[in-house]
Amino acid sequence: MNTIFKEVLHKGLTQEVTINKVLIDKKSKHQRIQILDTPVYGRILVLDGIIQITEKDEAAYSEMLVHPAIQVLKNPQNILIIGGGDGAVAEEILKYNFVKKIDLVDIDKEVVKLSSKYFKKINKNALNNKKVNIFFQDAFDFIATTKNKYDLIIADRPDPIGAGISLFKEKFYKNVNNILIDEGMAIFQSGVPFLQKSETKEVLKHVNKIFKKNGVFFTVVPSYIGGFMALVWSSNKVDLKKNKLINRKVKIKTFYYNEEIRKGAFYCPNFLKFV
Repeated sequence: MNTIFKEVLHKGLTQEVTINKVLIDKKSKHQRIQILDTPVYGRILVLDGIIQITEKDEAAYSEMLVHPAIQVLKNPQNILIIGGGDGAVAEEILKYNFVKKIDLVDIDKEVVKLSSKYFKKINKNALNNKKVNIFFQDAFDFIATTKNKYDLIIADRPDPIGAGISLFKEKFYKNVNNILIDEGMAIFQSGVPFLQKSETKEVLKHVNKIFKKNGVFFTVVPSYIGGFMALVWSSNKVDLKKNKLINRKVKIKTFYYNEEIRKGAFYCPNFLKFV
């Protein structure tokens, strides 16, 4: 008999997923880690009871975190991923041969270790790529102390609960700005607005104080229950919405992302017109 996984991220709302097989269920130093095989989403990663990534729909998230930004930046060679221990975002970045270095900061070594083994279908062994340097520490501390400068910073962060709260504070965005080159860009996971409107609004309030240019674009990830997801972009010189794509004659293979999706992602519903 199949068992049921229940996710309760939002009060009064439960997502139930049938489980074919429990591959991993253990506690690391930082959190409970579950890796489950399911008939609907395929293999999924769950941290502290919240779905982080699934084989079925990860592309709608990781591709949108990477491609819209990297395709308007002139010469992005050094990239920072905050979180991303499953390797999906790194895998998307590695599709561009001109990228020289990817620093990935994830607090949980066990997540990276298990993702390297169980999510190869998603990350294509990206976590073992020689261009990827992995730092096992709190991302807030890393960006506050690093001497490195980055062309692109991607905050593949969890929801603002527990240890993730520090990655939504105003000081976090100031520190990101400090390690971004003048013509660089940062992308922030900013919640599911139908259920987390205040989170999206708070992110935009902070980045508007710190960066000269910013905005929001959207993607749809069914396993992140509640409708479309907001991704906030910030820069001091580059406008993600208005800048033309850099013609590099580079063909990349994507499952979700294309030019029509990129253009449409910037359209905003009325209840979010504050953005």
